[in-house]
Amino acid sequence: MMGRDAFQKRKSLEDFKPIVAEYPHMAQPRLIREAVECACVRHQLSPRMYATVAQAAATLSVQGLAVLKLPDGSIVPLSMYFAVQGKTGSGKTPPFMEFFEPFIEHDRVLEAAFLKAEEEYPSKHRAWKLMTADLIRMIGKKRRDAEPYDHIQADLNKLNADEPKVPRRRNWLISDTTGPSFIKRLKGFRQSVGLATDEGSKILKYLHQYLDDLCQGWSHGQIDSHRVGSGTTAAIDARIMALILVQPKIFDAFCAGQGKRALDIGLWARFLFNSAEAQVGQLTSSEHLEATTAPIDAFKARIIELIALLEYRIKAGITELDVIELDSDAQALWIAFADEMRTRSKSGGDLVDVSEFAAKAAMHAARLAAIFAYFCGELKVTLEMMQGAISIIQFHADAYSDQFSMTKVVPEAVHHAEQLKDHFRRLYVKTKATSVQLDRLHHSGTSAELKLDKNLLPALFLLEKEQLIRMPPPRQGQKQLVCFRRLLGFVI
Repeated sequence: MMGRDAFQKRKSLEDFKPIVAEYPHMAQPRLIREAVECACVRHQLSPRMYATVAQAAATLSVQGLAVLKLPDGSIVPLSMYFAVQGKTGSGKTPPFMEFFEPFIEHDRVLEAAFLKAEEEYPSKHRAWKLMTADLIRMIGKKRRDAEPYDHIQADLNKLNADEPKVPRRRNWLISDTTGPSFIKRLKGFRQSVGLATDEGSKILKYLHQYLDDLCQGWSHGQIDSHRVGSGTTAAIDARIMALILVQPKIFDAFCAGQGKRALDIGLWARFLFNSAEAQVGQLTSSEHLEATTAPIDAFKARIIELIALLEYRIKAGITELDVIELDSDAQALWIAFADEMRTRSKSGGDLVDVSEFAAKAAMHAARLAAIFAYFCGELKVTLEMMQGAISIIQFHADAYSDQFSMTKVVPEAVHHAEQLKDHFRRLYVKTKATSVQLDRLHHSGTSAELKLDKNLLPALFLLEKEQLIRMPPPRQGQKQLVCFRRLLGFVI
């Protein structure tokens, strides 16, 4: 196993210690928090899983209606991605069906309308072609007779403008989709979709085909042209919400294959990770919501209202989006949080080996706060909303570290990495070498601790994350090399 793959084996290491963190439920706005509390108490299932699923539903309802204006004046989409891991039996289906019910029901209506339109399209288009042909013949006759035909041409122009369009599915939720189908669903201008299901394995099956598309969708929504069949298509200002509810073993199996590239290109850093915690004892409501469904009804009613608003804007041809901004206090707090994340991701910081998430943490917080604001009917992010969003993102930073950080799950890796640095420097002084075979590190003067894979591999992984070493893929028949020119300060 090479250093770059060490994170995949972290749970098999003797030193693995999962992070235990309390989810900041009170950081959510009341409209979402009470719905989450009411639902998880009714079902006696993981509160933090319910919180993440509810936030995903709120994101999907908002992302097609508004954008966020940052302090520097840039405009960013409100697309957000979520991933929740839970063992079989942890109850991933109930929260999905609870909070996504408005989208599921609306998709049933849209599917019925699509099937009807698909059935009627051939006859409608055939009738249109016959009328078009008749008008063209009439114009030809008028030309031959040198008679005016402007009124007929006007009718033809209007008929051409009213050509029946090929029916297109515009469902809110998709899951078992290939790369070409995914980009086809987003084709055109400002399509909004939720990549979500309670069976995340359906999403992971073909996810490798559109990893880059998801990265672009999260960052700005401009997805480059793709060749679909013999033609090309593109998505402009696409809005994507992703929610993957999946078993840990299935997610780890994906990471062992195509998931490596997802980590390398920063896709996982665009996700907010969570897990379904095991329940101990009876869940109760601090606000005595056991006997009512009013909070859930209010949550769903808001989603239905936002769905109707987007449908109205589409039919009316309204393309202008609402703009959400941070008030002065929220802006100051957000800038301070961004500075904190930069500091913690530098050499010596506790987020150095998950710097890809730290670099996006402030953006996560700003988007989540904006979604909270709009979902609650506001266009300004207040200090309280920003504080809540930052608390939630700090939890997800820990959850991301639990999934991908070596220094968090194996704290000794930092000490061993320092030992390895000293070894590489001594090796250069003694031999002028700037690389060494991985196999030789087990018996080339390293410390007794570093002769063990469980210590050596995490240390290599950490140094590679800090870009102090490189481990390029070996050519066929050759040994794996560890190149440490950067550690010595050489320019490559």
